[in-house]
Amino acid sequence: MVNQYAEDYTLAELMCIEAARLLPREGVAFLGLGLPVLSGTLARCLYAPEIQLCTEVGAFDWRPDPPTVPRAPIGIHDLLLNDGAAMVSDMVDALGTVLMGGHVAFAFLTGAQIDKYGNVNTLVLGEYGRPQRRLAGTGGNTEISCLAPQVFVLMPQEPRRWTERVDFITSPGYIDGPGARRRAGLAPQGPNCVISTMGVYRYDTPDGGETGSCELVLEAVFPHIDAETIRALVPWDLKVADPLREVAPPTPTELAMLRRLDPFQYYLTPGRY
Repeated sequence: MVNQYAEDYTLAELMCIEAARLLPREGVAFLGLGLPVLSGTLARCLYAPEIQLCTEVGAFDWRPDPPTVPRAPIGIHDLLLNDGAAMVSDMVDALGTVLMGGHVAFAFLTGAQIDKYGNVNTLVLGEYGRPQRRLAGTGGNTEISCLAPQVFVLMPQEPRRWTERVDFITSPGYIDGPGARRRAGLAPQGPNCVISTMGVYRYDTPDGGETGSCELVLEAVFPHIDAETIRALVPWDLKVADPLREVAPPTPTELAMLRRLDPFQYYLTPGRY
């Protein structure tokens, strides 16, 4: 029997591939800076030709042609996004007309830290007034996480990134538990999802943040990784689904396309994601 899966792959590659598999198959997708651009392009090329890829700088409905697209855009401002886009405008149209106008179906983000309620930090490590490190900033992450009806997050499984409480909430998830989004003036949201380099997480809330614990729940693990390994890397009592799904390894087709989209290892070089 021929092995239908690739044997030589990295955890970061499987993270991007599994994220692309899980994205919805239609609707306007708002891609944040970094790995979401790579995974979103992969999803559009292999699984979801009907999704409309947009970025916060004003590229709308970019349509990469799978047989000929040379690579994924490098960032959210790459001139490659102009080729085949329905419209190229600016951030006012992207965040105002499209996002605030209610035309986005789901968003795809990443960041420096995430906590058990799905809040993401892209601004500062340590105390805001006396930071250990200033980060790149908010970009459109704040508006996107507040207003998109569904949010997917890519977050490498590293202790420095997974914290019980982020140092600064740039991008609110379920904030501090049930009802917190409503109290902050935000709409319910979900089903949201987090994909790490070891597993896939959903949230313990059936109604987008009004009930349940609103905490992350480990739903699936990557091959050869168990739940206890992941729990040891998370600083809170992580909930684990029963049964726990195992993510399928990449297929040769998935891996070949992903690597073709990142020929310079701009995204998948260790230390860059």
